[in-house]
Order: sequence, then structure tokens, then C-alpha cells
Amino acid sequence: MKVPSPPSRALRGLSLIHAVLIACTLQSFAVAATVDVERSIDMAPPSEARSKQPAVSYTLQPEKLRETSRPVQKSKLFRLLATGSAQARIVNVDGEVVRSSAPRASIQTLQISPDEGWFLVEVGNSGYSVVSAGSLVDMASPPTHPEAPEDATDFEWKILDNNHLIGQADLPSLDTEGLTAAEVESLPPRDTLIYLYTISSDTMTPIQVDDTLSRPFHITGVTDGQVELLHYVTSEIFGARVVPVPTQ
Repeated sequence: MKVPSPPSRALRGLSLIHAVLIACTLQSFAVAATVDVERSIDMAPPSEARSKQPAVSYTLQPEKLRETSRPVQKSKLFRLLATGSAQARIVNVDGEVVRSSAPRASIQTLQISPDEGWFLVEVGNSGYSVVSAGSLVDMASPPTHPEAPEDATDFEWKILDNNHLIGQADLPSLDTEGLTAAEVESLPPRDTLIYLYTISSDTMTPIQVDDTLSRPFHITGVTDGQVELLHYVTSEIFGARVVPVPTQ
């Protein structure tokens, strides 16, 4: 058997030390990486923590009605022609038809968002659709009816801002005994329900109405975030604003 020379033994010893050092270094890197991953996980809020974050409720609070509202700027991008008829259609600035009425589902209303990034279309009894102004694809479909009470009317939605709609549903009068259908139709509702629909999250939240606001009322329009209300009985016009209220 050939005995390794001293230089060979020295080289083997260095190689062994080198291997140990490499193994230790790799282990250190692995530990460090594990710590970094754990730190990143700790820093990112878990889904359970996010679900426990305080929710936001909303109230409709009175606000002094502006004496002179800013004139409503008509969109130069889209127009609704032949409103409510079978020929109702939305055209762009070049007069090209971008959306037409379907059989027995004519386009009733067209509202344009303040930033003109999308528009809200009401189609017959089919409800509302939020449509992208760029791609002309439906972005969202707000609910058509409150979950309760059962006798509530369908929603009437209006644009509140670039990410929200404000919706109203009415509770019909219960004092209808002995009245004709026409007389029942002319009765004011017994109450008004108000909801907020968030387009980006496709969520609907009830809005609490401040006790100082006289009900029932009808939302006649929204100007710069101020909601304009008309009392069903007295025909008084007053202003209000949707205010977020963080819950504890």
C-alpha cells in the first residue's frame, strides 16, 4: 500500500475543511432565508386578521342644500337616443352605436361617472349595469332588490362618485284598504331604504338615515357628492351627504 505523501495529506485536510465550511455556509443561508420568509409572513396581515379589521358603516346626514348647484356637465363621450323606446341606443362621440336595446328590454337611463371612466345603464326590468367606457364591457351589476323586507320595491340607483352608487328602495303604504289601484299608486311610501354599492368590491351596504331627515323622501340627484332629496308629501327639497362611520 502506498502511503500518501505529506503534501497530499495536507491537501486532503484542506479539502475536508473547505467542504465543512461550505456546508456550514449553506446551512446559514438556509436558516437566514427561513427567517426572512417568516418575517415576511409575520409582516403580511393574515386573512383572519384582515377579517377582524373594523368595518365601516354609513349614515345619510343632513347638509345645507346649496342655493346654486353647479350645472351638470353633459358627457361628450356618450349619448342616449330614443330613451325608453325599442330603438333606444347609446352612441359615442362619432355617432356609432355602442349599446342597443334588447327585445322587451329598452334602455331607460344613462348616467356617466364623474371621471367618465364608466357609465351606468338601466335596462327595462333587467336592472342596472356598470359599463367600462374604454372596453364597453360590463364591469358590475348592482343588486336589483333589497334582501328584506319582502314588500320593498326594486332599487333605483344613482351615481354617487367614481366608485359608488347610492340606491333607494321604498316600502309601500299599508293603509290601502278600500282603495282603487290608482289610489294605491298615488299613496306615498311608508318609509325609504338607502344603500351604498361599491363597484370595485361588488358589495352593498345599508345606509342609516339620520333621524333629523324627514321621511319618506326620494333621491332626485347627486351633485358633487351632495344628495338632493325631495319629500314625498310636502315636496320640500333638502340636502344630505353620505358619511362613513368606523365601527368599534
